Amino acid sequence: MNTDCGIDAMNFSLPRLFLPIDDLAAARGIKIDKLRFGLGLESMSVCDVDEDVVTLAAEATWKLIQKEKLKPHEIGRIYLGTESAVDAAKPSTTYVLKILETKLEVIYGPRSLSHCDVLDMTFACVGAVDAMQNSLDWVRHNKDRKAIVIASDVAKYAKGSPGEYTQGAGAVAILISHSPRILTLDSDFGTSVESTSDFFKPRRVFDKSQLLMDASKLIGKKISKPDAIKYLDSISEGFWGTPEVYIDQFLEYPIFDGPYSNDCYVARVNEALFRYEKTTGHNILNDWNGMVFHLPYAFQGRRMWPEISIDQYKKQGRLNEIETSLGKLESEVGDRKLLAKTWSKTDDFKKYVKKHIAPGELASQHIGNMYTGSIFMSLLSTLLVYQKEGINRGNNRIGFLSYGSGSKSKVFSGVLQGSFKNQMQGIDLFEVINSRVKIDFKTYDDLHQRKLDVPISRADNFKLKSIGVEDVKLGYRNYEIE
Repeated sequence: MNTDCGIDAMNFSLPRLFLPIDDLAAARGIKIDKLRFGLGLESMSVCDVDEDVVTLAAEATWKLIQKEKLKPHEIGRIYLGTESAVDAAKPSTTYVLKILETKLEVIYGPRSLSHCDVLDMTFACVGAVDAMQNSLDWVRHNKDRKAIVIASDVAKYAKGSPGEYTQGAGAVAILISHSPRILTLDSDFGTSVESTSDFFKPRRVFDKSQLLMDASKLIGKKISKPDAIKYLDSISEGFWGTPEVYIDQFLEYPIFDGPYSNDCYVARVNEALFRYEKTTGHNILNDWNGMVFHLPYAFQGRRMWPEISIDQYKKQGRLNEIETSLGKLESEVGDRKLLAKTWSKTDDFKKYVKKHIAPGELASQHIGNMYTGSIFMSLLSTLLVYQKEGINRGNNRIGFLSYGSGSKSKVFSGVLQGSFKNQMQGIDLFEVINSRVKIDFKTYDDLHQRKLDVPISRADNFKLKSIGVEDVKLGYRNYEIE
C-alpha cells in the first residue's frame, strides 16, 4: 500500500464583511492593547445575511476544483469538519454537494457527484483533522483515489462574553491524494481524549407553561400555571402546539470556561505529543522546522507553547537552555506556569516564535476564530509567508498541534514538498482579506442579533436564498448561484 499521501492542493473562502477589533473594543469597554498585543487580534470576519457554513464550504471547494481543474469522477469523497452544521440530521455537506453539482452541470450534466461519498464530522475544533485523517487512510488504499476535506465554521459567541472578540468565520478546502505537491503526511497521529466541560453547545430546556406565563407578563397580563397548561393542551399547531411539555432551544453560542479550556488544550496536546513521539520516533525539538497550531485567537500557539514545551526540554536534558535565557534556575523562578510565562518574555523565545510560529498567525489576526478551519488556515498562512519571503522550507518537517474542546488533541506531522510554492500561486488570501467590506459596530450588532434580512454586500458565487417556513419544507435551506 502506497503511503505517499497528503495535501496536494488547498483553497479558502472568507465572509465578505469584517469588523475592526478597535470598534468592538471601544463599544465593549475593553482595552485595545489586551486584544491587539495580548491576543494578536486586528479584525474579525463577519457573515452577511446570506452567508453561512454551507456557502463558505461551497466557495472554498469550488475555488479548489476550478484551480486544480478537477473532474467530478476524480473526486471520491467530500468530508466536512464543522461544529456549525445547519441541521441535526441532514449533513451540511449534502447542501454543498448540490451547489457544486449545479455549477458542474453545464459541462458534466446533472448529478455529476452522485457517486461521491459525503459526510459531516464533528468534534468541536478538531473535527476537520478527524475528517482528514479518515480520508488519508481511505486514499492510501488505492492510488487513483482523491478526497476533498473541508473545514468550515462560523464562530459566534454571546454579546459581551469573553469569547466575543475572538469571533470569526471561513472555510479551507484541501485535496488529499497520492504524490502530493504540498505536504506528505505521516500515517501515525498521536491522540489524546478526555471528556471535559471546557466548551460545549447544549440544548437549553424551558418549561413551556412557564414560558407562556412569562410571555403574558410582557404584554401586561398574568395567567396562572393551571390556566397556562389548559391553554397549551387546547392547541396542536405552531410553536405552542408542540407535543412536549418542554421547549428545547439551540443557540450557536457555546458555554465555555476560557482558563479551563487553555488547561485542557495544554494537557491534551502534551499527552498527544508523548504518543506521537513514541509512535513515530520523531523528536519535535530537533525534527520540526515549523509548527502549525489550532488558533482560537492568533497568539494562542505562542502563549501555549512555553508550557507545553517545558516537558520536551526536560526530557531531552535541555532545560539549561531555558535557564540560560532567564539567567535563573528553574527552582529560583517558581512553578511550571511561572517558568513558562517568564521564558515567553525572553528574546530567545521571541526569536523562536518568529521562525517557527509567527507565519501561521498572520491570517488569523485578521479573520478570527474559524473553529475547525483555524489549523488549516494557519497552514495556508504559513505557506504563503514562506512563498512571499522566499523561505526555502522544502523537504523540511512541519508539525501540527490540533485541539478540539470536549476534549481531544491530535498531533501529527508531514514533510513539505519542494513544489509547494507552485501550488500557492494564485491563492490570494491576503488580497481577499484586504478587500473585504468594512462594517461599523451597529451593523455588526444587528447582524449578530439576526435583525437584518437584506444582505449588506453582493455575493460573488453562492448565497443562502431562503429557509422554509411551513409543512415538509420547514427549516429546509435553499441556496442560489449568482
